[in-house]
Amino acid sequence: MDIKNKKTKTKILFIKPFIYKRPSISSVIIRFLILLSVQVLMLLFTKSYSAFALVISTVLGAACAASINYLIHHTQPYHIMSIITQGILIGLLLPENYPPVVAFFLSLITLFITRSIIFKSINSWINASVIAVIIAWLIGSSYFPPYQISSDLISLRNSSVYLIQNGTFPVYSFDTSITSFLNSHIFELFKVSVPEGYISLLWDNHSIIPAFRFNIITIISSIIIFSDNSFSGIIPSLFLIVYGILVRLFAPMFFQGYFNQGDILLAMLTSGTLFCATFLIQWYGTQPSTVGGKIILGISAGIIAFFVIGCGTSPVGIVYTVLITNLLSILIKAVEEKENLISTAHVINKLAAKGDN
Repeated sequence: MDIKNKKTKTKILFIKPFIYKRPSISSVIIRFLILLSVQVLMLLFTKSYSAFALVISTVLGAACAASINYLIHHTQPYHIMSIITQGILIGLLLPENYPPVVAFFLSLITLFITRSIIFKSINSWINASVIAVIIAWLIGSSYFPPYQISSDLISLRNSSVYLIQNGTFPVYSFDTSITSFLNSHIFELFKVSVPEGYISLLWDNHSIIPAFRFNIITIISSIIIFSDNSFSGIIPSLFLIVYGILVRLFAPMFFQGYFNQGDILLAMLTSGTLFCATFLIQWYGTQPSTVGGKIILGISAGIIAFFVIGCGTSPVGIVYTVLITNLLSILIKAVEEKENLISTAHVINKLAAKGDN
């Protein structure tokens, strides 16, 4: 593009006339690092020093894996940042009482094998963080918390209210005033009210797994990530919608409850459901390329979550959901590639036919 300067009457030639519709991989990874760092700093703010130390140990393990990866492959800086990001994810998905030394070696070994030997680029068909957490569960399940909801509670209409009232989830001093304001000025318009405790559940539910705790920060992070097309919103949106509908309509019926009385808030605000939708469900290389494929994967992820996570408070259901979803994505991408080959062959045959004529 040429632009004439009125004073000098010279031409300025722009050598970059195009713009990117989506942010680069490096900018997205930097954004992930910043947003996840906020969650880590919240551990310090809430004096959760053991959880903070655990995340530091997995980050150090990731840093060692990234250093080895760089020495072997001389990778680009964003590859190193990607490995560090996955190290943070591992630490946030482990319970704070997990042994830091074991977590360090789990992070180091898992990320080194997956990123330096099996997958040598940022794109992979499976999320390495999920593999590390599943291995941690298999060798140390006693460190993970149990389900906090029983079959008797699932049959209740608002099981989260019962868990709040019996002290399972903490209620902060600011909860009363905020809840009263919302009920008086907003929810009153819809003739409904919200009981005390949900604001606290949004702010910090005190789960021993850090990724499950700060739901309001995760929601803000999701807005930032999806606001500029960093990732498609199809998969996470359908994942949450389908999972929420299934929990609402059918979950109590499995435990002699009533239709359409499942507790969606409990399902969304525990088990790391929102964290998964924001940071895990569509890591690079684990999502289909077509809109149809993304729709199928998003709906399937919601169904898988319903049967794996259940109604909420699951300690590792979310990582198994991501693993199964990653495996399903392979099949969807295989179908996409086959259809693409058929379409390409069809176009080539048509062009060849025109050439003969």
